[in-house]
Amino acid sequence: MRAVVCHRWCEFDELEIEDFRLPPLPPDGVRIAVRYASVSFATSLWVSGRYQIKPPLPFVPGTECAGVVLACGAEVTRCKVGDRVVAILDWGGFAEEAIANELAVFPVPDGLDLKQAIYLPNSYGTALGALRWRARLAPGETLLVHGAAGAVGLAAVELGKSLGAGCVIATASTEAKLAVARDHGADHTIRSDVPDLAAQVKACSGGRGADVIFDPVGGDLFDASLRCINQEGRLLTIGYASGRIPSAPANLLLVKNASVMGFNYGTYLGWGLPEARQRHAPRIKENLDDLFAWCRSGALKPLIGQTFPFTQYREAMAAVMNRQSVGKVILAIGHED
Repeated sequence: MRAVVCHRWCEFDELEIEDFRLPPLPPDGVRIAVRYASVSFATSLWVSGRYQIKPPLPFVPGTECAGVVLACGAEVTRCKVGDRVVAILDWGGFAEEAIANELAVFPVPDGLDLKQAIYLPNSYGTALGALRWRARLAPGETLLVHGAAGAVGLAAVELGKSLGAGCVIATASTEAKLAVARDHGADHTIRSDVPDLAAQVKACSGGRGADVIFDPVGGDLFDASLRCINQEGRLLTIGYASGRIPSAPANLLLVKNASVMGFNYGTYLGWGLPEARQRHAPRIKENLDDLFAWCRSGALKPLIGQTFPFTQYREAMAAVMNRQSVGKVILAIGHED
């Protein structure tokens, strides 16, 4: 089969498409004909060897795919040959076929196309896990979302409304991106490069500040967040798309009775050390069941910003790394039936 293959730790642009042989199907494995694979910032970390765990070389990058089941291991009960599924992968998504552990394979409900479904496991899964499990966002609270037009940020905007936030404030770098956030439910939007961002957040929230802050950007936005967090607020640090890993002055946290909460979704997916996939599988499935239901009801509207043909995998990653995209960026590897 054809696949994007990583033979050594390197920059993503150095990878090539070549022939690659899948390993034997394990008893709990599902072999999938890949129709779509998602592209994310984290993929570049896997390829460069900067992620918490390192795959055995050579490997195929790509941690999320949607497609059709070709074969099931002897112990598999969750799906069958011919099912349309989305899957969370350790790696292997940028290929014509992929193998996933049964615990991370989810049949796609009728009426939901694979392009929509591929948005749910990682991007919406990250946002829902962070808001539900860590921050425990409560009905009526004010939610501030940074990077609100990116795949994870836009998911957080929509899920904030689904979870009952009284006010969702979104930041993004351009007016066009802010318009996208408003279209997906943001009550207020603010350019992320304004000098008085904290003051504007407080104005939007009646002077109280944000109860929960969802931050996949880091850098200066993290610093501004500490100036506009409400008493007993929770700041979720999700990632550092800005390139700068920030620090939190302990005295500010003390004065505001505030918390900074790390959230690494990979821990729940089996990408952490130690590996904990089995323990967290029921929680992951519960979230995916909710996401499928909300998507079918129209409460969620997954936005595929750009779809690239398989051969343009470099251009797809560039769109993510340069923060040019809105919503999800995906590779079309096969044809959806």
